[in-house]
Amino acid sequence: MADITSVTFQVIAAGTTTYTPTANMAHVLAFLIGGGAGGESGIATDEVAGGGGAGGAVIELYTAATIGASQTCAVGAAVGADTNGNATSLGTAAALANAPGGSTGASAASTTLGTQAAGGAGGLGTGGNLNIQGQPGFRGTIFSTTDGQGGQGGSSIFGGGGAPGGSNAVGGGGGAYGAGGAGGHASGSPNIVGGGGAAGIIYLLEFLSVAAAVIAPRAVNHLHKMANA
Repeated sequence: MADITSVTFQVIAAGTTTYTPTANMAHVLAFLIGGGAGGESGIATDEVAGGGGAGGAVIELYTAATIGASQTCAVGAAVGADTNGNATSLGTAAALANAPGGSTGASAASTTLGTQAAGGAGGLGTGGNLNIQGQPGFRGTIFSTTDGQGGQGGSSIFGGGGAPGGSNAVGGGGGAYGAGGAGGHASGSPNIVGGGGAAGIIYLLEFLSVAAAVIAPRAVNHLHKMANA
């Protein structure tokens, strides 16, 4: 087996594209993060909403043979309030790995102290050596006839769950790759939106090698001469 001679990386930050390995790639350690979900909005008087779940994560070490000349990949885009997160994947039809986006939360209209609205589930990665579920969004809670707080957004493996804004306030957006947005709380008109979910990402740490077979014949002859001297 060839020795590892250097390490480099590629970052794929948006859209559907093709991963083409760097020349002489022997192995690649891939990190995939799905997109975070948007927090649910408060769309009625005295309504509270849960936070959006974070995207799942996949970590996997691939050989050059598995990747081949290239692989299709897709990165989950950022979303607005009330929207599920988008998946991040590697391989045609996510054949190598899939990191689903998080789910948006629920809402609850009430003036009863302690009424809660559930947060959304985090996405659960599949296909990797490590498959990690994103943190679910937190519950939103009614405090009184006019006060409440939306649920915090779920954090991805990078953290960054959206912060809740308090009474009659919008939810904060996801602050790190794959993080969910916080839910909103409305105590009257107008409606109060949740925070947006953050985009996913693919990070590829490539281990490069130069195989012994590519040593020039002149170099081999020189080594023979040295050995026989």
